Amino acid sequence: MTTLEALHILVVDDEKIIREGAERILIKEGWKTTIVESGERGLALIKNDTFQVLLLDLMMPGISGMEVLQEALQMQPDLLVIVITGYATIENAVAAMKSGAYDFIPKPFTPDQLRIVVRRALDKIRLEREAALLRSERERSLQDIANEKSKTLTIINHMADGVLVTDQNGLIVLHNPAVTRMVGWASENPLGKHVSEVIKHEDLTSML
Repeated sequence: MTTLEALHILVVDDEKIIREGAERILIKEGWKTTIVESGERGLALIKNDTFQVLLLDLMMPGISGMEVLQEALQMQPDLLVIVITGYATIENAVAAMKSGAYDFIPKPFTPDQLRIVVRRALDKIRLEREAALLRSERERSLQDIANEKSKTLTIINHMADGVLVTDQNGLIVLHNPAVTRMVGWASENPLGKHVSEVIKHEDLTSML
């Protein structure tokens, strides 16, 4: 699993001052950053490399930012896309978020604004990874319990001594083949029944 320190951020913007400024800010924070000037080049990189965050200008010549957004998410569904938009096109940012973008940042933006929005994306990645780890541990624990139960049942079923387990109300919850032979159960399934219903020997019933 990629560590947060090894995250790779892609910046796609046709304005040189924006993409190079973003690169300086992000690299200063210690984040690996790649910059390109067009949607076509951005998609080519996304196709052949793994990125965790994409900073994407919506208004570019050639392929549009919306098209890049849609194709990028098809290739990398977990990619967090932060769209870059001018103040006059905030509605485009809203449309992009409805299409799967994670967040947006208006330009011109300050270094602090960029750091904040990227850190928010990184927090989301961290939380999702922690949740995935917890789910994995829970599933592993449940599997361990199932395996232990299976081993225990195998041992009980192969014991020569009869084993019969009831709950606190006297209902049978477990028995092995040995006890089935001892009490003469044939086709009758005693699970869920009270011991007094299926075992007629008074001394044995009293002992149970």
